[in-house]
Amino acid sequence: MVFAHPKPVERVWGGSRLGFGERVGEVWLLEEPLLIKLIDPADWLSVQVHPPDAYALAREKRPGKTEAWYVLAEGEIVYGFNRPVTREEVRERAQTGALDEVLNRLWVRKGEVVYIPAGTVHALGPGTMVYEVQQPSDLTYRIYDYGRPRELHLEKALEVAILEPTPLPRFEPLRRGGGVRLMACPYFALYRYDLRGPLHLEAEKPLALTLLEGEAVLSGPGGPKPLRFPDTVLLETGEEARLEGEGVFLGASLTDSTPPPPRGPAP
Repeated sequence: MVFAHPKPVERVWGGSRLGFGERVGEVWLLEEPLLIKLIDPADWLSVQVHPPDAYALAREKRPGKTEAWYVLAEGEIVYGFNRPVTREEVRERAQTGALDEVLNRLWVRKGEVVYIPAGTVHALGPGTMVYEVQQPSDLTYRIYDYGRPRELHLEKALEVAILEPTPLPRFEPLRRGGGVRLMACPYFALYRYDLRGPLHLEAEKPLALTLLEGEAVLSGPGGPKPLRFPDTVLLETGEEARLEGEGVFLGASLTDSTPPPPRGPAP
C-alpha cells in the first residue's frame, strides 16, 4: 500500500480551488502505473490532442496518451469538431485565430465522465474542474493557445488528430466490488465508491483511490489513517483495505486488456 504525495503544478491558465495556492492548474496525485491529476482552469487550456502509442513511440520514443475526465465542477469543454475539416483548413484557422468556429463545444456537469481517446481534439474551459486518469505519459500537442507565448505543435497534431465530429462515448455503469464501474477502456477503468459506513476492498489489479468528498479512515497494514481531499492511496494487486466514514472515492485501475508498457524503437 502506497500513500501518494500530491505534486502541485503551476500553469498559465491555473486557478486556485485545489487548495495549493494561486495559478496551480494541476495537482498530480499519482504517476505510476497510471497518471492521475486534478485540473482547475481559470482560463481555457490550449486546444490540444494526444498521439496514440504507435505514433508517439516512433516520433517521441515514449508512449502516447488516452485519458478520461470525471467532472468535479461543471463548465464548457471542446470535444472534437462540429463538422468534417481538412488539415489545410485547421492549419489556416489555427494560424489566423478562427479555429473556434469549427470546434465542438459541450457543457459538462458534475459526475459526468468524458472519455478522450488518443487523437481526439479537446480543451477544458474556465470554471470546469476535473479528476483526470490517463496513461502514464504527459505527451501533448498544442494546436491553438489563445495567443499565449507557448510552443505549438501544429504539424504533429495534424498528423494524429481525428478531423471529423466524434460523438462523446457513453458508458453503462456496472456495480462491482463494492462500487460502480463508471467506464473501462483498454488502458484503465474508473470506479466510484460512495462511502456510507464501512467498506472492504480487495484490489484485483493495482487500484488508486482518491477521496473527493467527505472524510474517511483507512485501515490497513500500517494501522488506521485519516483521509481528506485529495488524499490518494495505491493498493497493489491482492492488497485489502477497509474504509470507514462518509464520502466519495474515485478508483482508477488497470484493466484486463491493459497492454504491456510499450517499448521504444531499438537504439
